[in-house]
Amino acid sequence: MLSVRVPASTSNLGAGFDCLGLALDIWLTASLVKGAGPPVYTGTLAGLFPAEDLILETLGGAPAGMHLEAHSDIPVGAGLGSSAAATVAGAGLVLLVARKRLDLDGVFRRAAKVEGHPDNAAPATYGGLVLAAHKPVKLTLHTTLGVALAVPRKGIDTKTARALLPHDVSRETAISQASRSAALVLGLEGGDPALIGFGMEDQLAVPHRRGMIPGFDAAVQAGIKAGAYGVTISGAGAALLAFGPKKKAAEIAKAMALALTAAGNPAEGLAPKVATKGLS
Repeated sequence: MLSVRVPASTSNLGAGFDCLGLALDIWLTASLVKGAGPPVYTGTLAGLFPAEDLILETLGGAPAGMHLEAHSDIPVGAGLGSSAAATVAGAGLVLLVARKRLDLDGVFRRAAKVEGHPDNAAPATYGGLVLAAHKPVKLTLHTTLGVALAVPRKGIDTKTARALLPHDVSRETAISQASRSAALVLGLEGGDPALIGFGMEDQLAVPHRRGMIPGFDAAVQAGIKAGAYGVTISGAGAALLAFGPKKKAAEIAKAMALALTAAGNPAEGLAPKVATKGLS
């Protein structure tokens, strides 16, 4: 049996749109098992059609005499990197089939090209907090910080969310986004609540996507009231992401989920740990 394991990831991270991502302790496991047959999908992948499977697509199909078995706990359509995890898993299996070592740099390049989101592909591959710059740069999330998620039952299609974004932005918006992105990096590494709060206020995507998530404003307010330093949309949505004190992460997640649910958008609160390692 050839097997790989890949973490979920939250991306965009406020003003870190398309360039900052964080790996989460929620996993996809994909294995090539001896014996011909159809792929077997369990967990959040249950019911997936093989023709829609990014693991098989990246792999180019299961090798002769083997079949794919994949289990995932990563919510689908929630902005938590389920597509990136599948693509990274497929790229990793390609190397194992060829009896090569897991070349993380090669996997990242392939996954980023296929999946199109380096801010998800990077943390899924390397783990931890990653800046997708000229090359992936691993940062250090401050030890006092915790992650809180509110994950709606109803997902959002990434292509639909992308289509809402404007093609052009004003100079003022570009300057504001740049300053907030820099502040966010400093805040996440230094554990500075003010910098995190400032940096989590995205100017490019969130203003156009917030309407896709019923209860968004109420959930943001609930998260801040519960102790969050900042709240934003995870990836393209539909999940909300907050950073706050580690000891309050579960409370923040619950507060945001309750606010979404009260608005007719049933959601679950999660407070996952950071996955310090990626593809393995």
